[in-house]
Amino acid sequence: MHKHLFLGFILLLSIGVNAQESQDNNDIKLTDIIEQTKISGQWFLSYEYDISKDINKFKLKRGYFTFKTRLNDMFSLRYTQDITLDQVGEDAGNVEMRLKYLYIAMKPFKTGCLKHSSVEFGLIHRPWLDYEQSINPYRVQGKMFAEHNHLLNSADFGLAFSGLIGGKIDQEYQKNIDKKYPGKYGSYSFGIYNGPGYHAAEVNNNKTAEGRLSLRPLPDFMPGLQFTYAFVYGKANIPDNKADFNMNIFFISKQTKHFTLTGQYLTGTGNSSGSLYIPAEKKSMKNRGFSFFGEIKIPKTQFALFGRYDNFENYYRTSLSNISQDTESIIGGIAYRFLKNKLVLDYNQYLHQDGTKKEQVEIAIEVRF
Repeated sequence: MHKHLFLGFILLLSIGVNAQESQDNNDIKLTDIIEQTKISGQWFLSYEYDISKDINKFKLKRGYFTFKTRLNDMFSLRYTQDITLDQVGEDAGNVEMRLKYLYIAMKPFKTGCLKHSSVEFGLIHRPWLDYEQSINPYRVQGKMFAEHNHLLNSADFGLAFSGLIGGKIDQEYQKNIDKKYPGKYGSYSFGIYNGPGYHAAEVNNNKTAEGRLSLRPLPDFMPGLQFTYAFVYGKANIPDNKADFNMNIFFISKQTKHFTLTGQYLTGTGNSSGSLYIPAEKKSMKNRGFSFFGEIKIPKTQFALFGRYDNFENYYRTSLSNISQDTESIIGGIAYRFLKNKLVLDYNQYLHQDGTKKEQVEIAIEVRF
């Protein structure tokens, strides 16, 4: 059903995009569009044991089902279904389906320094999280640092311009280390977004400006070394544009064939949802934190060891009040890679300043096709 609807949708768009071409060539066929369409999926499934509550369960952590098609040399489309388990409210326990991505992409330049650039319009990537997840491949274990601490998620309605700096890095690096964002000297993404993310309704008239700039200073000597700055500037998703939402991330990463190391520092005000707004103070709480991630691939095997440490604080301080919410996360595990998939055994400890402690052990599998 979804496939038929999607193919009908791209056929209509292709006719519109190629209207001028079709005057000279009437050979546009649904079969031609189907040949340009790729179907893929990504599922996160797990068995979890919550040590703190003595509860165990099998779980669907996430599921993505994607159609991509190329209309011509300039235009392409993407449709991604997001499948997740409702955790709250009367529908808790139900499997929900919603859209993650639905956009048209355009590559406006065929030559020059902007050759490897594109424009996305619709329900699109936000600049930061997709990039971080290309370096830290353990989304199957859990959300990345900023999303884990409820600042923002990875997609939203908007318009963005993205590209590579200095063409593409050599094929050996792309094949053996990382093929995503393969700019020889780095990559960038800048856009305007609604702000609340792809699974929240817009309730104000503000738009957020979001961006990322990654630089690869030594592509010939240390190609895996990158320095990144990412930002969000705007208002949180509450009425009347009352709550600030600003975020700054400073990120360094080193990728090689045998290991990956990253470190980041985050500072900002508020979050996308507005839950950090204090009505009595008429201000948003500030936040700051840091996160380190490492992966070591065991030589001559398909196994890897990985770990992550997060430290995060929401705070608001004046001469009359002092509000602070500190959290700390420790994650460690071992992964076995086969085909495009991963089988992961990990331990996760979450500490809150009020003494709350959550410990969890899980076996999780990431399935890609």
